[in-house]
Amino acid sequence: MDGGPGGFPPARSALGLRLALALFGLLFCAGACVYYAVSDQPVPAVLLGVIALTAVVDLTVIVRRMRRERR
Repeated sequence: MDGGPGGFPPARSALGLRLALALFGLLFCAGACVYYAVSDQPVPAVLLGVIALTAVVDLTVIVRRMRRERR
């Protein structure tokens, strides 16, 4: 049986949207991190740097899942 509950196709995750949002978050946070670092405001720079690193980890997970889905 290929269908999910009620005969509907099984749900798929929106990895493309998640990829776009993680990429936007990475670019925004990295840019803001550089801005605050140049403006000599270390606390926001560090916080945004940590968020940017989290986005990098999320991007790697997303890419691995997308590759696994293609198989």
